Amino acid sequence: MAMPGSAGYSHLARISRVNQAGPGSPRGQSGVVLVIALIVLVALSLAGVALVRSTDTGTMISGNMAFRQAAVHAVDTGVESAFAAISGAGGFAASPATSTVTAAGRYSSTILQDAAPADGLPDVDWAAVPGVAVSGNTVRWVVERLCSTNASTTAEIERRCTVVPTGQFYQSYKMGVVTPSANAVAVAYRVTVRVEGPRNTVVFSQSVITL
Repeated sequence: MAMPGSAGYSHLARISRVNQAGPGSPRGQSGVVLVIALIVLVALSLAGVALVRSTDTGTMISGNMAFRQAAVHAVDTGVESAFAAISGAGGFAASPATSTVTAAGRYSSTILQDAAPADGLPDVDWAAVPGVAVSGNTVRWVVERLCSTNASTTAEIERRCTVVPTGQFYQSYKMGVVTPSANAVAVAYRVTVRVEGPRNTVVFSQSVITL
């Protein structure tokens, strides 16, 4: 036999149990703390990954800059080698009208084509140009005699080549502009140096030499 008010008592007991398991109870609070901890853990993980990637990128950029600087320094070796090949005994200047490929580099008696792309660099197959190893880099060079077509006589050279008078006139003259004197002239040679280094590092340099 049910006691009077027992139904109401049971209802109050259920409400009490529900309230004890609600947000304010230790069990509810521990669940909220767990969610917050997981969010913080994910945020810290993302920050750590970003930091590692940033460090790796900075290291790679620094390494690339160092490789490029080393390649730039190797350019001097190519220029000196080309100058020796032009001015040395039996060098290119001794037979300027003859194009050739030596163990050190390539020589052209006229200006090479620059069409694909038109970037101021001669269109050559650099893989076919001899190279010299310098401090982990490969140095290749091409020498062009700055003449539109082959020229041998002084008159032809003045008309077809970029020259510098060696007499009383010291200014240079563009190709096709006859010099105002009968003095001997020095022909201009353009040296294009290509240096290939680690991580696909490629550096170009150009110099003009008159002899």
